[in-house]
Amino acid sequence: MQNPANKLVDQFIKQAKKTTILKLANELKFMKYISALALAALPLLLTSCATPLPPQAFHNTDTTALVINSLDDSTCQIVQPAPSKREGCDNILALAKMLPQHQTAVVILENYTEPQIGSQFRDRGTSLFVGLRNLGYQHIVFVQGTGGANPEGLLTLAEYD
Repeated sequence: MQNPANKLVDQFIKQAKKTTILKLANELKFMKYISALALAALPLLLTSCATPLPPQAFHNTDTTALVINSLDDSTCQIVQPAPSKREGCDNILALAKMLPQHQTAVVILENYTEPQIGSQFRDRGTSLFVGLRNLGYQHIVFVQGTGGANPEGLLTLAEYD
């Protein structure tokens, strides 16, 4: 015959095992629900992260902005405040240095063909960006040209503050 204390211990252990098994079963059910929700949300998360931002149109709020038309890798032209002739980009930066205002610069990249910023932008924009920053321009915007001299409404490629 079994000792009453041992009997109580055995009953306690059986009850604890039952409770633990029930808790585990409930946790597994909960994990199934969470897994199903995670799998359902995964495509939404992946597509929302992969979707590029819609293109933004440029709107100039600074009437004293310097506007440079970059025609190719080496030729530029000041459009505003006073139009200049077509020259090398270094000469245009030298002219920009003499202007009284150095707050905002807008660079129109004509003949720009990349759908997203890439090597063409780096090749054409880096020297202009560095030159304009060195001249003290605080706000520099690059827009994609369409053959006109007015940057208003053009597609903004990059904006630096």
